[in-house]
Amino acid sequence: MDDMLKRIFDELALLREHMATKDDIAAMDKRIEHIEQTMATKDDIVSIEQRMATKDDIASIEQRMATKDDIASIEQRMATKDDIASIEQRMATKEDIAAMDKRIEHIEQTMATKDDVADIPLIKQAVLETLEAVNEISTIKQNLAEMSQKLDDVIATQARHELAIQSLAVRSLVHENEIRALKAR
Repeated sequence: MDDMLKRIFDELALLREHMATKDDIAAMDKRIEHIEQTMATKDDIVSIEQRMATKDDIASIEQRMATKDDIASIEQRMATKDDIASIEQRMATKEDIAAMDKRIEHIEQTMATKDDVADIPLIKQAVLETLEAVNEISTIKQNLAEMSQKLDDVIATQARHELAIQSLAVRSLVHENEIRALKAR
């Protein structure tokens, strides 16, 4: 019986030694409360799942994304700064055209009539040379209009390319964020 009492006391001492105190339980309550406050709820997970891209979404994005070949093709068709600078150097300015119009107007006002030139060969020659200059002006105007159209096309193409590149950059960032979010899970 003494052995039995001794074993009982030993087991009680052992229990007392390993038993949780009120402080231990209070600390455990704080840890549980912290976990409850910081853990994700089912609603949080559902909300995340609703905002996440599906495999189909990613496949759709990948199908719409430009490939390296697409971008290389765009880059090959784009005008460079040197191309634009060359076009700008060759283009007549509004001031050039206005000056040319004034010269034409002046020529028209001061040139001789048919009767005036009918008898004077030198005046005829001057009129022919003037007509050649006037014809060149219309060619210059036509070339200017064509260059202006080409420049407008280049600018529009560059604007579209810039939007496409920005869109691709945004998509890339979105994908990186989504991948990070998926890895973080």
